[in-house]
Amino acid sequence: MSTQCPSAPTPTDDAVPHRSAVLEVPGGGDARGRETLARQLAAETDAVLAQLEGTVGRLALAHQAGAPDVETQMTDDDAFAWVQQSIEDIAATLRGLALKRSLEHSSETGRHAVGNRA
Repeated sequence: MSTQCPSAPTPTDDAVPHRSAVLEVPGGGDARGRETLARQLAAETDAVLAQLEGTVGRLALAHQAGAPDVETQMTDDDAFAWVQQSIEDIAATLRGLALKRSLEHSSETGRHAVGNRA
């Protein structure tokens, strides 16, 4: 009788629980729950991006120290600068989306408040 080892998890296996966990968050169905969830995910995203930026920075230093020649070092530096700029662009885009949502929410709240006074 042969013994089979369980299959090793693949990156797609790891992604599934995270996606389904987001969809199953309690209280996410109403507007207040969605807003709370959005704030929590924004904070989580900020932390992940900060960690990624630090890791990429350390990786850039490691590549720089191990570059066999100046030309390779310059090419690596350019590539890592592009990656760092991309991370900053992602962070700025997410902050912009959050700000836009916050401004939309505050303007809607203001309209409702005015309508309730009349």
